[in-house]
Amino acid sequence: MDLGCGTGRHTIYLAQNGFQVLAVDVSETGIEVTRAKAEKLNLTNIEFAQLDMRNLTVGDNLPDAILCVWTTGHGNIEDVRKNVNEMYRILRPGGVLVVDYVSIEDENYGKGIEIEKNTFINNVEGEENIPHHYFSKEEIEELYMGFSNIDIAPVDYYFTDNYGVKHTIKAFVVIAVK
Repeated sequence: MDLGCGTGRHTIYLAQNGFQVLAVDVSETGIEVTRAKAEKLNLTNIEFAQLDMRNLTVGDNLPDAILCVWTTGHGNIEDVRKNVNEMYRILRPGGVLVVDYVSIEDENYGKGIEIEKNTFINNVEGEENIPHHYFSKEEIEELYMGFSNIDIAPVDYYFTDNYGVKHTIKAFVVIAVK
């Protein structure tokens, strides 16, 4: 499962490499863009579902793996808790989860208006009304207590924005087994 597939970067890559993929996103537009890319490439090993990651209306113990990149910090801590619980519920026993979380060490932490501990609005251009939660390693450890073989590694993502300004996103990558 590519959870929060957006416009399909990971979905397409996984499908091109022989995986059966369930592409899931809350955005109808994201699903449509991903579907169009898959059709253009004649990829037939992708299923699509428009779902909210906090309420995945699919059965239990389904995917072998879940990939969730650059989406988990949208919302408050209760939204994140719901997401982690849903990923745990639907992942098959022995299944692997790979997910990332933006760190409290990130350059945008503390900007905007704090609406609860470590959660801010009006701190990311283009996403002004979307809450962004920033994580400590200890907070992630608490969220993943039900999983086994948990690895939490700090990572820096580098990118250049539309204005040519270079940025670093400080994050954690979590790899966990149900």
